[in-house]
Amino acid sequence: METTKKTAFVKGAAILTIAGLVCKVIGVLIRIFAVRTILEDGMYFYEKVFPVYSWLLIIASSGIPTAISRMVAERAAVGNYDGAKRVFHRSLLLLLLIGAVTSAFMFFGARWIGTVLLGAKDGIEYSLMALAPALLFVSVICAYRGYLQGLQRMTGTSVSQLAEQVFKFIFGLVLASVLFRKYEGTAFQYAAGAAGLLLGVTISEALALIVMIVFYLRARKEYKALIEDPDPHGKVIGPMLVIAIPITLGASILPIANMLDSSMIEQLLLKAGFTKETAELSYTSLCTYVRSVINLPATLTVGVAMSIVPAISAARIRQDRSDVQHLSLLSLKIAMAIGIPCAVGLSVLAGPIIKLLYMRSDPKFWDALAIAEPLMRVAAFTVVFISLVQTATGALQGAGKHRLPMYFLLIGGLTKVAVNFIFIPMKSVNILGAVISNLACFGIAGILDTVALLRITKAKINIMDTFLKPTLASALMGGAAWGTNELLSKLSLFQSGMMARIPAVIAILVAIVVYLLFMVLFAIFTKDELAYIPGGRKLARFARR
Repeated sequence: METTKKTAFVKGAAILTIAGLVCKVIGVLIRIFAVRTILEDGMYFYEKVFPVYSWLLIIASSGIPTAISRMVAERAAVGNYDGAKRVFHRSLLLLLLIGAVTSAFMFFGARWIGTVLLGAKDGIEYSLMALAPALLFVSVICAYRGYLQGLQRMTGTSVSQLAEQVFKFIFGLVLASVLFRKYEGTAFQYAAGAAGLLLGVTISEALALIVMIVFYLRARKEYKALIEDPDPHGKVIGPMLVIAIPITLGASILPIANMLDSSMIEQLLLKAGFTKETAELSYTSLCTYVRSVINLPATLTVGVAMSIVPAISAARIRQDRSDVQHLSLLSLKIAMAIGIPCAVGLSVLAGPIIKLLYMRSDPKFWDALAIAEPLMRVAAFTVVFISLVQTATGALQGAGKHRLPMYFLLIGGLTKVAVNFIFIPMKSVNILGAVISNLACFGIAGILDTVALLRITKAKINIMDTFLKPTLASALMGGAAWGTNELLSKLSLFQSGMMARIPAVIAILVAIVVYLLFMVLFAIFTKDELAYIPGGRKLARFARR
C-alpha cells in the first residue's frame, strides 16, 4: 500500500476524531450549563424533542452525504473532478428539497408531534418550532461536507463542526437564560428555557453553513479535471439514492427506537408501579446524565468511520484488495484501542464523572445521581459496540455493501424494543432495562457488522492485538483509576465543594497515562502502523527505548 494513501485516511480520521472530541466536550459543557440554567424540568422538553429532530435529520445527514463522499471519491480517484462537482451540484438541490420539507413538517406539525406522537407536556411545541429551521441548514451543510470528505479534505467539516458547537454554546445558553428568567414563576418557564436553548441550535447551524461554504469556495479552485468527464450528462440522483436509501433506512432505525423510548420508557415505568414524577426523573437522568456522557467517547470513532468510506471506495475502484484489507483492519484496531479503555474508564468512575460534570447542591441532583450512577456502570460498555458499529459500517459502505449494516441494525433495533418491554416493567430492573436493551442492540449489530466485514474483505484479523491487548491494558488502567479516586476521596481535603471534584480529575489523568504506557508496552500497534498515525513515529522511538 502506498504510504500517502494510508496516511491520507489516518490523517483524515485523526482530524475528524480530534474535532469530534472537542465538539463533544463543548456539547457536554452545554448540557452542564443547560441543566444549571433550566434545571431537570426544562431538560425534559429538550430530551423529548431531540429524538424527533435526530430522526428527521437522518434523512439528510446519513445516507446522502455518505453516497456523495463515495461517488466523489470514485471520480476523484481517476482524476474526473468535473464529474465530482456534478455529483455535488445535483445532491445540493436534492438536500435543499429534503431540508425544506422536513423543516416545514416539524414547524407546522409541532403541536401534533408534541402531543400525539410524544405525549409530552404542554409547551413542547415551541421547542419543536424553534429547532425546525435547523433541519434546512444542516441538510445543505451535509452536501458540502460529503463533497469535501470525498476529496479527503476533512478540515472544512471539522472547523464547521467546531464553529457549530461554539455558536450553540454562546447563543443557546444566552437565549435559554433570557427566556427562562423572562417567564420565571409562570407555567411556561421551563418550556421557554428549552425553546431558547434549541433556538440557539438553529442559529448555530446557520452560522456553521456559512463556514462550510467558505471552505468549499477555497477548495473548488484547486481541483482541475485530469481527464475529460466520460459521462457529463449521466444520471447522478438515481445511483446516489441506490446507495443512500439503504444507509438512511439503517440509520433511521435507532432514532425511531429512541423516539419510541421517549414515550415508551415512561409508560413502562408507570406500568411497573412508579409515580409520574419518578418516571420523568428516571428518563431525564438516563438521557441527560448517562447517554450524553456515553456519547462523548463514541464520537472519537466517528472520525474513523467517516474517513474510511471514501478511502475504501477509492481503493475498491483501483481494485486494490490489499488496500481494502489493510484499511479495514487498521480502522477496527483504532476503534478498539479507543472504545475499550473509554468503556472501562466510564464504568469504574461512573459516579465521580457524573459528579465532576454536573454536581450542584440542588437535592433533585442527588436523586438523579442515585438513578444515573448504576446506569452508567452498565451503559459504559455500550461504547465498545458503538465503536464497532460505526467503524465496521463505514468500511462496509466503502466496500459497496451498504445494505448489510441496515439489516444488522434492524435486528439490533427490534431486539432493543423487545428487551425494553421485557425488562423495564420489572420493578427490580426498571430503567436499567433501557440500558440493557441498548447494550443488546449495539452488541448484536456490532458483532454482525464485524464478521461480515472480515468475510467480505477476506482480511485476517489479529485477535490479540485488536481486542485482547487493549482489554488487558484497559483493565490495568481501570484498576489504577479506581484506586486513585478511592484513595483521594477519603482525604478530608477533598470532601466538599469544588475540591470534591479533584479526585476524579486526577484519576482520569492517571488512567490516560497508565493506558498509554501499557499500549506501548504491549505493542498494540506495529511499528509500520504507528508510522501512519500523526505523531506515531515519535511514539515508536519512545517504545523502542
